[in-house]
Amino acid sequence: MHTRFRDQVAIVTGSSSGIGKSTALRMAAQGAAVCVVANHNTEGGEATAAEIREQGGRAVFMQADVASSSDCERVAQKTLSAFGRIDMLVNNAGITRAVRFEEMDEAFWDGVLDTNLKSAFLMSRAVIGDMLARGRGSVTNVSSVHAEQTHAGHAAYAASKAGMCGMTRALAIEFGARGVRFNCILPGTIDVSLHSRRNVVVDRATWAPRKSEIQVMRRLGSPDEIAAAICFLASDDASFVNGASLAADGGLLTILKDE
Repeated sequence: MHTRFRDQVAIVTGSSSGIGKSTALRMAAQGAAVCVVANHNTEGGEATAAEIREQGGRAVFMQADVASSSDCERVAQKTLSAFGRIDMLVNNAGITRAVRFEEMDEAFWDGVLDTNLKSAFLMSRAVIGDMLARGRGSVTNVSSVHAEQTHAGHAAYAASKAGMCGMTRALAIEFGARGVRFNCILPGTIDVSLHSRRNVVVDRATWAPRKSEIQVMRRLGSPDEIAAAICFLASDDASFVNGASLAADGGLLTILKDE
């Protein structure tokens, strides 16, 4: 087992599948104890934790709605009870929903913003006390290229992801001198993505009309490629990286900015 994260403890939200699962597995393989968090897909979350344990790692699973303050506090407390500390938080839980603005109601907007942005605030607030007490920690927020370039129909999703980047920068300034780093990663189109999940409502005419064909690398990214970048940002290898927004998109934003 690789020891990059030896004796460290991570919480990874939305880790029942996709990027979150790949991140939890990679962190565990590199020595971290992991609290796997999922809300609806509890079977997938349990499977992620079981896979970590089968490979000789340490993991617990917790079902939680990370848009709920009390649930976020329970996640932090369970992690502390199980492993005694919290070194890393990965705010990966999220949904993507596309709908034209004229058809968007308040409940739709709130659902996206609560799940994607409010959850990152609540989970960060739940873990910051332990990190500050020990004078070290890292929070990595999984944003999206939609924070910078988006499509029609993605007003709520783009707002949530741009807000995550803004919050990251502000918290990096507030806590950097006290040993806690905050960074964002902006994935592009990933082959196992939110678009395949059951809580997605997508009008195909409003999003990604060209998708992979406009990417420099002529392929989609993999969850493990994003997980590798997350692990870098969370690790001491990135000890002087704070307040960054790292695009992991195969060059997609570069093309969009040139158009």
